[in-house]
Amino acid sequence: MDIPNPPTSKCITYWKRKVKSEYMRLRQLKRLQANMGAKALYVANFAKVQEKTQILNEEWKKLRVQPVQLMKPVSGHPFLKKCTIESIFPGFASQHMLMRSLNTVALVPIMYSWSPLQQNFMR
Repeated sequence: MDIPNPPTSKCITYWKRKVKSEYMRLRQLKRLQANMGAKALYVANFAKVQEKTQILNEEWKKLRVQPVQLMKPVSGHPFLKKCTIESIFPGFASQHMLMRSLNTVALVPIMYSWSPLQQNFMR
């Protein structure tokens, strides 16, 4: 019976690299699928909100109530709002940009934010 040759270090490092790259590719694919699912749900929800807003605006026109302005998504970015900044001064041109939401904002600790409100000013 022949004893198999031990694998060489080049072979081991090759397979380690190959397995790691495949694992990273699968993780990235899973993350992209989750992002695409969230975007699809957002677009579907946005369409429902637009329909309900349109129905409310039609009813409010009969009651002479000011209608709600519809948000127009920017092409290619359905989840970003387009903002227009206009100046009352004639020399400044209007500016257009995409508004992005901030995901992580550091909150002020409660002990600092509520301390001035705890004082009793009635004494």
